[in-house]
Amino acid sequence: MDDERIKRIARAMCRAARLDPDKPADGAQLRRLALAEPPTDRGNSPAWILFRRNAERFAAAHREIASAL
Repeated sequence: MDDERIKRIARAMCRAARLDPDKPADGAQLRRLALAEPPTDRGNSPAWILFRRNAERFAAAHREIASAL
């Protein structure tokens, strides 16, 4: 999967979680997502980064669907 496709999927997942994909996630949002994504040095990264690994998993598991995105 190409990086732009993964980014689009991750951004959509972020919006589905009611987060602005372009703003850094605050502490409460990070705690809520802690079980879904292992801790990393997120710094001031945009919130969609939190969903990148899940987007990669989705794309790998659903190649036909992801290829249309």
